[in-house]
Amino acid sequence: MTRWSEKEFEEYQAKRDRLAPLPRYSDLAGADEADEGPESKLQGKIVKWAKEWGRPIQSNRQTRGARTLLTPGWPDITLILPGGRTLFIELKTKKGRMTDEQKQMRLMFMALGHEIHEIRS
Repeated sequence: MTRWSEKEFEEYQAKRDRLAPLPRYSDLAGADEADEGPESKLQGKIVKWAKEWGRPIQSNRQTRGARTLLTPGWPDITLILPGGRTLFIELKTKKGRMTDEQKQMRLMFMALGHEIHEIRS
């Protein structure tokens, strides 16, 4: 276990932030192109972006097999970002709606101080 003084930890955080700046949305190839297709196309772009920037990502596709493994309503994407931040993303098509389970999960996240971001294609 690493033991740092407060000053050493602050120096580490400053160095980490310099080495791993937050990428911009515009850095994603094709970011300005509308995704009129299925959620999977948009999900693929987000996964590609995360891999290009070296960000850990959990991408959940609701296949029949995955439904038994995932908590109902869990967001489509969990993305780990620098600075101790975690981004939860729910993808929807232009006309898609959140299920009751997704709405309930969003309320639970909010009660714990987290947010589920909804992105539409």
